[in-house]
Amino acid sequence: MRRKYQRLRKNGNVIVFPGTFERLVQKGLQAVERSKFEEAIEAFDQAIVYEPEDVSFLGPYAVALYETKDFERAKEIAGKLLLSGTANYIDAMELYLTISIQLQEYEEVELTIGALLDEKVIPEDMLNKFQYLRELNSRLSRRYVSEEWIQNEMFTLNDFLNMNTSTQQHVLASLEGSDLTAMLPTLVQIAGQEDISPAVITFALTLLQQEGYDGEVTVHKFGMEKTIVPAQLDFPGKDPQTDKVMDVLDETLIKDPTRLEMARALIEKFTITMYPFGWGDYEAEEIAAAYENYIECLLLGFEFPVTELNQLIHRIDAIPDE
Repeated sequence: MRRKYQRLRKNGNVIVFPGTFERLVQKGLQAVERSKFEEAIEAFDQAIVYEPEDVSFLGPYAVALYETKDFERAKEIAGKLLLSGTANYIDAMELYLTISIQLQEYEEVELTIGALLDEKVIPEDMLNKFQYLRELNSRLSRRYVSEEWIQNEMFTLNDFLNMNTSTQQHVLASLEGSDLTAMLPTLVQIAGQEDISPAVITFALTLLQQEGYDGEVTVHKFGMEKTIVPAQLDFPGKDPQTDKVMDVLDETLIKDPTRLEMARALIEKFTITMYPFGWGDYEAEEIAAAYENYIECLLLGFEFPVTELNQLIHRIDAIPDE
């Protein structure tokens, strides 16, 4: 009986032996499972050259690019997956939108989610996830939207306290990168206030930290008091404990980009709002598990269990974004 041979592929003038493409895809998929994203990308980069029309591995390919922060290419691959008519269209769209948020393409995300909701194509069990994604997009859009330039002028503490929270933040933002020598006493006073936004206090502290201010400042937030030296502080969210929390979440939520993006946004808000008090005595695994549970409750409408850590997480998230 005559043996049957697999079809030979050609890549330009080079013959690709049977099974090469399949082995590359399998290698990439296994690398994604092990969170070896650079290795996965290397395999997928070769595979797509051999079979540019094959869409079977585009989802993991886009995830690997997303995890290595190559968002432009990740969006390109995710877009190709969407156009392929994949059966997992909603999952592919979720990934595409998550990547678009990272690229700060907020208007596109808003229009796309709005259209999906209007056309009622999102399954009932995915509605909460897309609505939260829309809320996250709106929150980040407000944060990064271009604002009218505020002139860098000297102001007193009394001037500052008469501004609304949004203006206070913009005024402090206008000071970044300038000579703060003359403003240091006022910034110290702002950082020591008890009745202004916690985020504004954080902004004042980071300016003092960047200036290398080595005097003592007593900070008041949420009924707590702490005396610190700004020059000795880490930048908000750049402390070892937060890094450990994110390492845990990166590993446990690797297959759910939306939940991972939600976790990152929630933790960023916590670290900015609580600065310089941090996470207290909670272990990284305990914090990560609490955030996973919180996100699950947000998406599915469950009641968040009452614990001291959970109450703190919910309290910080409930603070309106300015």
